[in-house]
Amino acid sequence: MEALAEGWVGACLAAVLGLSVGSFANVAIYRVPRQGLSVLRPSRSFCPACSAQLTWYDNVPLVSWLLLRGRCRACQAPIAWRYPAVELLVGLLFVVSWLALAPERGQSWLPVLMAWIVGSTCVVVSAIDLEHFIIPDIITLPGIAFGLLSSLAWPALHVAHEGYDPASPHGSSLVVGLMGLVAGGGSLYLIGLLGNLMLRRQVQEAGVEDAMGLGDVKWMAFAGTFLGPLLVLEAILIGCFAGALVGIVLKLAARLRGGEGPVGLPFGPFLSIGILLEFFRPGAAWDVMRLIRP
Repeated sequence: MEALAEGWVGACLAAVLGLSVGSFANVAIYRVPRQGLSVLRPSRSFCPACSAQLTWYDNVPLVSWLLLRGRCRACQAPIAWRYPAVELLVGLLFVVSWLALAPERGQSWLPVLMAWIVGSTCVVVSAIDLEHFIIPDIITLPGIAFGLLSSLAWPALHVAHEGYDPASPHGSSLVVGLMGLVAGGGSLYLIGLLGNLMLRRQVQEAGVEDAMGLGDVKWMAFAGTFLGPLLVLEAILIGCFAGALVGIVLKLAARLRGGEGPVGLPFGPFLSIGILLEFFRPGAAWDVMRLIRP
């Protein structure tokens, strides 16, 4: 009972931390794609509709949105549902990470910490891509550098990945991270080239230059530094399957209503699903394949 109590106390603390990080994630989601704003300036959160600065009691994760009934206290403008949704999602990810990866006494906190970082980044990137159809370099490029530094500094990150050598833990872990970078970014770049050839008319109708944006390429290069070469390819496979499935459903729904459906979908959220599944359950791609073909 004592161990169970400790576990749930830790999960509750993880939830509180996750909700707080989710609140900061909302700041990044709103500000990063917009010129003239940064996550640090202005230092106080503000209403996007009337620019009124928020007091601390109107900025409590999840609770404030519920008490305000989803409206700004100053101007009564609706507060987008994305704000509580992001806070709740990051909070849940933190709890799941804790319950799945919490270290025993004396063990490393690295798996939990990495799960929190990767999970939060997936939520931020997905939300920005859904709204703006971009994945900003200011997230992916420093993320790639952080992933490689993590591979070098903490070999345990890749201890279970193909190519890791216990005789040379730091060097081989960095090599695995570099291989993951090349596998993730390179394979998605090739998929984009193939998409340009096969979907030329649809790409022109959508008014975009490429079937696959370079933001997606850099996103999977980032993921590869954490997942390694094999798991990042599986994450891409899951992302392609999820994206195709949702695209087909939306097309069919639009046809039933007499429309054409979306020409293109942001790929980042589907890739993020693959990243999270492979991070928490390595080999998840094959579980998905077994569901399709028992």
